[in-house]
Parts: sequence; structure tokens; C-alpha cells
Amino acid sequence: MMITERKPYRRLSKRGIQREIGIIAQKAGLQEKVSPHVLRHTFATLTLNNGAELVAIQELLGHSSPDTTLRYAKITHERKREQHKKYLIQ
Repeated sequence: MMITERKPYRRLSKRGIQREIGIIAQKAGLQEKVSPHVLRHTFATLTLNNGAELVAIQELLGHSSPDTTLRYAKITHERKREQHKKYLIQ
């Protein structure tokens, strides 16, 4: 959960989170649209490609089904090759 910086402290709204992400993206000089949804996809993909198990990513994202998580996380060609070499080539 994200909270506001000033009193009275309260939950940041969806729009507030979008605004904060937009400010950070602008300060970073990003030209492409950045949103909470894009960040979830990026998180899932990076976590999967860095070796986390799908079930762990599913839990972290709060998904009830691994199929949903697979839609979020895209495995890279390099990771596919690495897994093939590790588990299928002896």
C-alpha cells in the first residue's frame, strides 16, 4: 500500500499512484508511457527471467491462477535457451 506524504496520512488513490509514476518517468526522461500496469508486467517478467518460480510470482502479484501470471510474465529467448540447456541437454 502507498500512502500520502502529508498529514492526514491516507491511502494513495489509483490516480495518485498513476500521477506519481508519471512524475518519476518524466524525471527519468522516459518518452514511453509508464503506468502501474506496465510496472506489474515488468516486475513479473524480470522476476521470472531472474529465476523465480512461477508460483512465487503468482503469489507476489496476488493472482489466483498461474495462467494469469503467465500473461503478465514473458520469458526471454535467452532464458528459454538457458533453461533448455540446463534441463534438457545432458
